[in-house]
Amino acid sequence: MKAVLTAIATLLIGLAAGWWLAMQQSAEPPPDNWIAEINGVYVGETEFIAEMERRGGQRPGQYHELDQKKELLDSLLYRKAAVRAARDAGLDREPATLRAMERILVNKYVQENLRPRQEELRVTDEEIEAVYAERAEEYSVPARRRVAMIRIGVPEQASEEMKQAARNRITEAYEAVQELDEDVVHFAAVAREYSDHQTSRYRGGAIGWIGEHATERYRFDPVVVETANRMTDSGETSGILEGDDGLYIVRLVEYQPERSRPVDELATGIRQGILRDRHREIENEFREDLLSRFDTRIRMSRLEAIEPLGPPARDDREPPAVPASGSER
Repeated sequence: MKAVLTAIATLLIGLAAGWWLAMQQSAEPPPDNWIAEINGVYVGETEFIAEMERRGGQRPGQYHELDQKKELLDSLLYRKAAVRAARDAGLDREPATLRAMERILVNKYVQENLRPRQEELRVTDEEIEAVYAERAEEYSVPARRRVAMIRIGVPEQASEEMKQAARNRITEAYEAVQELDEDVVHFAAVAREYSDHQTSRYRGGAIGWIGEHATERYRFDPVVVETANRMTDSGETSGILEGDDGLYIVRLVEYQPERSRPVDELATGIRQGILRDRHREIENEFREDLLSRFDTRIRMSRLEAIEPLGPPARDDREPPAVPASGSER
């Protein structure tokens, strides 16, 4: 698909360039060094040499033979004939063609007048340091904790007998945890024996890292996240916790306190951010300056009268509730 779009774009550019050249040449006398003419449109030596260069004419052996030059000339004449045929068919006046021409002209103007100004921009180390100091809190890494848990699930509709069985089992697990060696920071084989959390029970109950920020994104029971985030000592273990969907024991495997990222680690991103903001500022100034050079009139009434093409946006907000009959106000 990309190749097809590229081919179409190339054809449009070729037609647009040929159309422009044809318009220029038809209004001027033939050049002294013209090589060929087709229906009043000339191929001059300058144009021919430029096309040779564009097609790799500087490679050894390229365009040394007359046949090679004739092939290139045939290509130029074909393009001019196609452009003339397109003009005769009115294609140069179609909206799609005019839009393509406008895009070419706008891109060319921007590349020559805006991009050089943006490419000249430089960001100093002092500017990076200033941004880093101003936004130091944003660049800090929040504290996080590697956590292990034992879970005994309790269904919402569990009977009192099932609830008591779960309490007995979590109590047994808690007692087994107390017997673990001090150098064991997770739940080791106790998790495999007691926990019904299938993802972690074979990994000593380890469920990964939990950060202090945006805790709502974790899929674990809130009591697990909240309890873990109060711990700071590796091996620290909670008591028996009652969650929304079961009973838990939580243990801190590893704690990493909040830290500041050094400026050297962030310098590239800060520099890109500064450049992005300045590019945008220069582009806005460029747009305002360009528009100010031309007289502009806007018929606001005509703008307002244009009907939308699609339906209105959906409003998913619920309407206010209707008060019940006879309710107090």
